[in-house]
Amino acid sequence: DMGKIRLGYWDIRGRGQSIRLMLEYLGLDYDEIRYPRGDAPEFDCSIWLADKFKLGMDFPNLPYLIDGDTRITESWAIMKHLGYKDNLLVPGNKEQQTRCNMAEGVLEDFRVRFARLCYNQNFENLTSEYLEYMHTKLNYLDKFLDGSKWLVGAKLTYVDFLFCEILDQIRICFPGCLESYGHVTPYLARFDALERIASYRASDRYRKFPVNSKIAGWRGMKERI
Repeated sequence: DMGKIRLGYWDIRGRGQSIRLMLEYLGLDYDEIRYPRGDAPEFDCSIWLADKFKLGMDFPNLPYLIDGDTRITESWAIMKHLGYKDNLLVPGNKEQQTRCNMAEGVLEDFRVRFARLCYNQNFENLTSEYLEYMHTKLNYLDKFLDGSKWLVGAKLTYVDFLFCEILDQIRICFPGCLESYGHVTPYLARFDALERIASYRASDRYRKFPVNSKIAGWRGMKERI
């Protein structure tokens, strides 16, 4: 069906999940192409490579989104594209825009740092150093949320989908680690309670695991204890 949006990504949560959450929240009709990887030691990705240069992308990569004539790679670009549909999930004014841009930069660093931990084969030995970093950043983010329903204020925007997804991955990896944050914890609970997010997570379209690829030190196949 050419009218349907197509999302292509690995068969994991990774960078694709916040996009899936946006598609679901917006109630958009979409098809998902999930590319599998083979097992160690080759981690074969020939199924993706067979498609990679046939999709008409300017910068062939995963995730990608095809929406009518629009073909996009880069996860932030995809999320903004979806956010601008009826301006539903983009900032509404200059002040919100500034907060959004700032949050985007901070959250990209936050995401990359967690991913770097997960994909390191020395994962277990690096967790205490990571948690120290995480608590420093979350203290800032917790203050940033003080008096705000969402990251930019009263309006839910695309940055919230990324932040809440990373927080969810982190709490799977480190159960209980978010409980001391007086603003982050209720913020995440508000997101989890959004009707379309909750119904997506209860549906057979949702896959909680694996969080990361087969090449990761921590794949996220279940909650860590």
